[in-house]
Amino acid sequence: MNKAALLLDGRFIYWRSIILALAILTAMLMATALRLGQKKQRLGPLLIAFPIAMAFSLCASRAIHWYCRFETYESFRAAMTDFTGGGWSLMGVFAGTIAALCLVRALFLTRDLPALLDAVSPAAALGIAVGRLGEYFSNANRSKFIFRNPRLLRVPFSAPAVNVTSGVTEWRAATFFGQSGWALLLFVTLFLHLVIPRRRRPYRESWRSGRVFELFMILYCLGQILFDSTRYDALFLRSNGFVSLEQIVCGVVLVAVLILYTVRSVIANRFHVWQILLWLAALAGLGLAGYMEYYVQRHADQFLFAYGMMADGLLIFFCAALAMYRSTTLPPEKRGAGAAQSASVEFAESVEAPPAAEAAAHPEADEAEPAPILPDLRKR
Repeated sequence: MNKAALLLDGRFIYWRSIILALAILTAMLMATALRLGQKKQRLGPLLIAFPIAMAFSLCASRAIHWYCRFETYESFRAAMTDFTGGGWSLMGVFAGTIAALCLVRALFLTRDLPALLDAVSPAAALGIAVGRLGEYFSNANRSKFIFRNPRLLRVPFSAPAVNVTSGVTEWRAATFFGQSGWALLLFVTLFLHLVIPRRRRPYRESWRSGRVFELFMILYCLGQILFDSTRYDALFLRSNGFVSLEQIVCGVVLVAVLILYTVRSVIANRFHVWQILLWLAALAGLGLAGYMEYYVQRHADQFLFAYGMMADGLLIFFCAALAMYRSTTLPPEKRGAGAAQSASVEFAESVEAPPAAEAAAHPEADEAEPAPILPDLRKR
């Protein structure tokens, strides 16, 4: 089921394609606006990255979908050349966009890649919120659970899907609507986090850029682990039909961000036992979510209990990651000492040498000046 919106020159234009195009345009405009709002950041690198990201995302998203659903295509060549049918993977869009931004950085078009990722993250969340609504006009992104209560046979609770085997229309839980609402909530959260000054600042000023992107990765991956578990059309590895490919990728991303926070926490606070305890809590949360994935596949009638416990496990991980992140920041009352200590070397390198005329007028200062700069700053 893929509802057509209009017929143009003998070809059908589908509602899903129109909404996806609208989502891409929305994300690009929002990213441009956020980039313009960043201080001392140029818009050019982002504009250059747009067409590259679209090309990379198109290829990566189709390649991932072909790998997981190769039986729906005649061949890999057909999947990569004929885009009138088939499907896409949002993981490929993420991979293509990040690869395009990294390419822009590799070409030295920008020096601050994390700041570029910060501008793109809220825009990506908004684009996902819009794009997910297009799934209403297709069979994709529905839940495993079928509703029969007449009061629940409508959006946002459920949406119709045609069973490809029997041809019967089934009302399945509208997973796509939950994902859209979650992405919209992420957009609001990330936007406020980007534009409102934070009371707690990072231990090092170089850690300031990239915080919005890191928060986006954590929150989006936590939500996708839960939502992807409910889908009846989730993408799996060919050698694994238990945990979906997106759940695996999200788990790896969550652990990677937690490792980053841990390294920064050790730099800011040295090694402590509480860091180990936070790791144990985070792994316990992920372990609980993984066990509930196993549980719900064998006790489908208890899906409310299983997904409630899975949400609890993911919440435990988030709390542990948040505590680790906060250990890398300084409250206002301690901001001065930490900032002076972390910025001493950078500030010392930025001190300009005295003019030649002044140096000639005071030759004794020319000999005495270089020595005390670094020690004096370090004492502060």
